[in-house]
Amino acid sequence: MMPFQPGGDAPESGEPGPIVVSARFEAIEIDLLRLAATQLVDMLDAATTDPQSALTDPAFQRLLPDAYRDDPEAAAEFRRFTSDDLLAAKARNARSVLDTLNEAPGFDSPGFDSAGEELTDLDRTDLDLVHETEPEASVELDATETVAITLDAAAVQAWLRTLTDLRLTLAERLLIGPDGEIRLEGEEASFLGGLYDWLGMVQESLVYAIDV
Repeated sequence: MMPFQPGGDAPESGEPGPIVVSARFEAIEIDLLRLAATQLVDMLDAATTDPQSALTDPAFQRLLPDAYRDDPEAAAEFRRFTSDDLLAAKARNARSVLDTLNEAPGFDSPGFDSAGEELTDLDRTDLDLVHETEPEASVELDATETVAITLDAAAVQAWLRTLTDLRLTLAERLLIGPDGEIRLEGEEASFLGGLYDWLGMVQESLVYAIDV
């Protein structure tokens, strides 16, 4: 990835806002972002459909922390009235990220269709897809094979919020505690930990670009 920088041509679709930043990603990084955002949308949609089931997933405790930590009853009541809207907003942000990725010029992911959905004839696990996006795979790409991503003001906010949600979800999967240490062990921890750090780098680059 070449970091986000102020400037670049405004996106053609929609009404671009005053902020325009751009970056270049390797095709394999675009595919990884598509995978992560698609899985986040699926998780959020499932929670909207079956909120009780979602309560059993610790990731939602990070995505939707209690509003009243010292009053479980008030926290539960607040969650009951606000969780649907919050989850829907998070899903809209993630879909906005997918729209940006799908509109990127000169790139067509082999693993997703034009709507950002996983192809139905694939029979691979999430970890299989992460394996295919190891950093070692990217060195095979020619230096010119990068994809331009340009964000207006609305897209910047959607990206920042979605990157935060992705990292919060991964933090729970990695069993990261308040000290920042990863407690998940095994092969999956290495891949998810690398993804967590990379998403943090993308987010930091975007924040820096809009603050310049």
